Amino acid sequence: MKKTLIPVLLGLALPYAAHADTVFGVYVGGGSQKFEFTGDFEDSDLSSDVGSIDLEDDLGLDDESGQYIYIAIEHPVPFLPNVMLASTQADQDASSIITRDIEFEGGSFTAGQAVDSTIDISHIDATLYYELLDNWVNLDLGITVRQFDGEISLQSATDSAQEDLDFVAPLLYGKAQIDLPLTGLYVAAAGNWIGSGGNAFLDSIAKIGYESTIGLGVEAGYRNIVIQVDEDDLEADLAFSGVYAAATFHF
Repeated sequence: MKKTLIPVLLGLALPYAAHADTVFGVYVGGGSQKFEFTGDFEDSDLSSDVGSIDLEDDLGLDDESGQYIYIAIEHPVPFLPNVMLASTQADQDASSIITRDIEFEGGSFTAGQAVDSTIDISHIDATLYYELLDNWVNLDLGITVRQFDGEISLQSATDSAQEDLDFVAPLLYGKAQIDLPLTGLYVAAAGNWIGSGGNAFLDSIAKIGYESTIGLGVEAGYRNIVIQVDEDDLEADLAFSGVYAAATFHF
């Protein structure tokens, strides 16, 4: 899939590259977002009684605030993609007295024990994209390379287990934005996605924002990250979602 995704996407985008900006522009933004951690994962090699772990019911994970920043550079050079870099902090620590026996990555945790858990899906994105439309309706299409540098870990007084989430994922990228004429207001939706078989990853954002005549602005919205895995020894259905607010600047 990786081998076919990039050439197909570029083949679709290149005929529209003439819609690039007529001037050089830089967009920066940053703010805070509050993720709620929900879902469960299961080691298929174990019975569901001990191998299935719920983020809320078993580990006590709830919600946590994190930071988000980005910079995008757009230019008037035909056929060359625009570039956006972004960093997202999404992690939480929790402590819970578990009410049943669970097992994870070779570690065994007994009912009644205090278990400290960490889940971290923080990541850095590098996105190359083309502007297919650039007027009061804006449409971008491209690809994102996402570097995860996180973990899932459990720790008790008698045992510990950890699964590193350290990998790179190629994702389709799209964004649609409607500017409300003469107001500075806009509404937008953006997302990254990849899927194959029972495995899927979706990161979607819906937002509303305002940009002043000097380029300074604010935006707020809702972000939802869904991870579905169905492999030989692992099944997972995880969601990380919540509201965010950011300050922006366009120059």
